[in-house]
Order: sequence, then C-alpha cells, then structure tokens
Amino acid sequence: MGRLDGKVAVITGAGSGIARAATKIFTREGARVVVAEINDELGRSSAAEAGENAVFHHTDVTDEASVKSVMDFAYKTFGRIDILHNCAGGSVVEDTTVTDVDMAVWDRTMSLDLKGPFLCCRHGIPKLQASGGGSIINMSSVVALRGNHPAQIYVSAKGAIISLTRSLAGSYSKDGIRVNAICPGLIKTDRIKSRFPGKGGHNAPRGGSTETFMSYPFGVGEPEDIANIALFLASDESRMVNAAIIPAEGGISAY
Repeated sequence: MGRLDGKVAVITGAGSGIARAATKIFTREGARVVVAEINDELGRSSAAEAGENAVFHHTDVTDEASVKSVMDFAYKTFGRIDILHNCAGGSVVEDTTVTDVDMAVWDRTMSLDLKGPFLCCRHGIPKLQASGGGSIINMSSVVALRGNHPAQIYVSAKGAIISLTRSLAGSYSKDGIRVNAICPGLIKTDRIKSRFPGKGGHNAPRGGSTETFMSYPFGVGEPEDIANIALFLASDESRMVNAAIIPAEGGISAY
C-alpha cells in the first residue's frame, strides 16, 4: 500500500528539478499526478518517466487563466485534488542588491516566485475544499532564513512565501487544508549544476565556488531529498503538521 494511495496531486514546475523528483516519488507511492509545466517537452517526458498515473498539462503559473485551466483539468480528470505542490520558481543570476538590481528582474522574480504560488492557491484551494481537504506544500528557500544574501528580490519573494503559508494555514485549517513550506538549501538540480560546473566551477554567480558547496555540513542536497520531505507533508503521516516552515539545508541557517 502506497503512502499516497487514492490521492490526486498537482505539481507545478514538474518538468525538472525537485518537482520532477516529486512526480516520480508521488506516483510511486500511489498518487495520480498532474504535471503542470510550461516547457512542453520537459513536462511530457516527466509524465512519461513517472508512468501511467501522471499526466501533463501545459501551465504558466504567472498567468491566471493558465492556472485556472490546470486546476479545472485536474479536478475534471480525476474528480478531486488532494495535494498542491507549488514548486515552480527559481532565481536568476542578474538578481543582486536592492540598490543595483534592474527592476525587470523584480517583475520576473516576483511574478514567478510569489504570484505563481498565490495564483495556484487561489484556484487550487476551492478544489481542495470540494475534495474534503488536503495538503498544500509551498517552496520557500534557505535564503529567506538568513541575512547577507545578495539576491534580494528572490529573498523577498521567498520570505513572502513563508508569510503566505502561515496565513493560508490559519485561514483554511477549518476546511481540513494544511499548508506548509519547505526551505531548501543548495540542491543539485540541473540549473544549479550549470551554475556550479564541476562541483563549484569558475563561472558561478556572485563568487560562488567550491567553498559554497563545502559550507553545507551534510553536503549539497539532491532533488530527492526535498521531494521526500514533500512526500511526508503530502501524506496523512503529517496530519498534525500545519503552518510549519521546514529548513532542509543541513542546518546551515542555524549559524
């Protein structure tokens, strides 16, 4: 018996990285998963890799009509939504200090990393309510827990995700909906590996190097490390966990 038997999940950004790993793990544990992804090729390959219980739906999380469409599709296809994993997002190398950053970076980052999860909750929560409750898993970041990080727009967006998570958890617990957030540290997704080639590399942004990798006491994480935390939050095993902000960075935010 799988830990997610009978449950239906919508996972955004599920073509790559943590969300792709979550798609495989969730389906392995019995869930039916809608792969919500803007890149059609990646989305289709992720769904195919996960097997017959995963279906792809083209989704731009920054566009409200597109978000509404994927939630309607999931509910119509499977008759319910139990899990919403807001995983689409990411930083850009152009993000820097508030005094220097181009405002176009603000628009892009806030749209993807804050507006996207907001829209998914806006249109996903009514489906979870109609399904009798469920679990929303947001993605914040270790950068929201620490100072002295120069990507200040990304930090702002991920800090806002923490506040949004707590507010939603308080508002919708009466409907049986739990809302939690994970704060990953550096994770070896394809995007990160391209910035730190060869476990560090010479073209990493803002002076990033092997030293960045070595600063993680338990090593830099794999996508599956975070996806397994999401699995716990998606399952009934975490029924007592609500409004939690879970660091997943080997303890680096503690010092």
